[in-house]
Amino acid sequence: MPARSEARTYLAPERPEQPAATGARPTGLTAAEIRRNCPLRLVLAFQMPGTEVVYYVDDNTGETSFQLQRGDGSWARVPLTGDNQGMVTFGGDEGLWKQAEEAWAWWDNAGRPAQDRFGYTREADGSAYAWHTPSGSRWNLAG
Repeated sequence: MPARSEARTYLAPERPEQPAATGARPTGLTAAEIRRNCPLRLVLAFQMPGTEVVYYVDDNTGETSFQLQRGDGSWARVPLTGDNQGMVTFGGDEGLWKQAEEAWAWWDNAGRPAQDRFGYTREADGSAYAWHTPSGSRWNLAG
């Protein structure tokens, strides 16, 4: 709370400028699918470390999209509404959304497991990992 004497203001992280859109293509992984399924978002976090999930609002159209972005400036987004919900637009690394589609395919093929089917461990050395309980699939997480 700003009224407290010990309150701190944290600086926003510096980010590289995002590249202009370099392409678009059809996708089966829509923003609605991601928003509707919290366990899928968990799998995206496990399989795509260092990738942020944000909502993007286009200054020109006002259209809101679900966007994945990386520290190198790469991004990929799918609209939440409108006629193009099945299209992904990207800038920078063209493979970013492909990784999201691969995570989605893994989650779907695993039977769309809920959050309670995953575990998390942090070791004494600071390393951490998550795993899918039934299959034993494991993801190393940044410490």
